[in-house]
Amino acid sequence: MRDDATLDQAGFSLLEVMVALAIFSLAALAVLNVLAQSQQAQARTELRTAAQILAENQVAEALAASRPPAIGETSGQEDVLSRPLNWIMTVSPTSEARILRIDVRVRERDGQQTLAEITSFGAAP
Repeated sequence: MRDDATLDQAGFSLLEVMVALAIFSLAALAVLNVLAQSQQAQARTELRTAAQILAENQVAEALAASRPPAIGETSGQEDVLSRPLNWIMTVSPTSEARILRIDVRVRERDGQQTLAEITSFGAAP
């Protein structure tokens, strides 16, 4: 037969279990918060990478055309990753008459923040 002292120490008290659950809950919430922030950062990085590729494609199209791009500003919109992105290409002369400067900026349709910007140089007409 067991005595009463042995029965009192046989398990965890309700208070100990509640404290352990509270600590586990706080740790789980911290992990979930880190995962959510990581997912948001990954989505932003993915969008910036797609915007950079869009800017590079616009420059490549301008340089591959049979005629050099006209001096001035042109713009357009492309859907990238199911999000509309606006691009603006500015072509300007340089101090060297035979070379043009081509700047491309990409932004979200509603945003003022530039997601990608690239500068290249090409032959003038």
